[in-house]
Amino acid sequence: MIFWKKIQQAFSDASLQYEVLTNLHKEIGRELLEKVRPLESATAILDIGMGTGWLTHRLAQAFPQSRVVGLDFASGMIQFAQKHREGFGMIQADACRLPFKKDVFDVILSNLTYQWIRDLPSGFRQCHGALKNAGIFRATMFGYHTLQELFQALEKTAEKSQIRTSLSTGRLAQEKQITEALQQAGFHQIAVTSERIKARFPDMMHLLKWTKEIGANTLKRNIFIGRELLGRMNDYYDQNYRDQFGVYATFEVVWVMGRK
Repeated sequence: MIFWKKIQQAFSDASLQYEVLTNLHKEIGRELLEKVRPLESATAILDIGMGTGWLTHRLAQAFPQSRVVGLDFASGMIQFAQKHREGFGMIQADACRLPFKKDVFDVILSNLTYQWIRDLPSGFRQCHGALKNAGIFRATMFGYHTLQELFQALEKTAEKSQIRTSLSTGRLAQEKQITEALQQAGFHQIAVTSERIKARFPDMMHLLKWTKEIGANTLKRNIFIGRELLGRMNDYYDQNYRDQFGVYATFEVVWVMGRK
């Protein structure tokens, strides 16, 4: 519960910056919306991890005859959405404890939320239970190769500095793990694919600042990164992951689909 409280507070505190710094999220969200547009007969739709409600609002516009509900566990996000969005219901709740009866929604979707869920089978099982028979679950999530340059920079720099560290627990889920979690949750007609996107930043420090400001700094480590080590990391990153547009970072976007 301590982990979840920290994540919740991070997203709440970042709600205003988040709206400005989420172009990547929005581009992925637009494509996710296009994937559910053909489901015209849907009467009830749930958006898990709605954030500020940007995608949920567009869902409500795309499905004017449907009951659209947005859910987020950060109070700051809910408050922002209440002030700036309309046309859909809002609920503050945990994605791992959905406050719904069984067989409620025709469609459940989620944009870049489930990478934060530690127990994916449990999280997906919650969605499976809330879906009607033959309901569709569609989601995007960041995958294992996300920020691979940052992990590499830390590993190489720590190695040269003779600092022992293990970063295996900091990496996100792989496609195989996500597929297995969907199967364990009871889904069928499962489709899991991925693509890699490179985003540019002025330098590594701006990348770290960006991940922190959106509440999405997932780098877990069992060492303290002091100023000296951080400087060496920045130098390594600049030497190995820079092109004419700036330093780059990989984001692996995993596209998830399952039917109940």
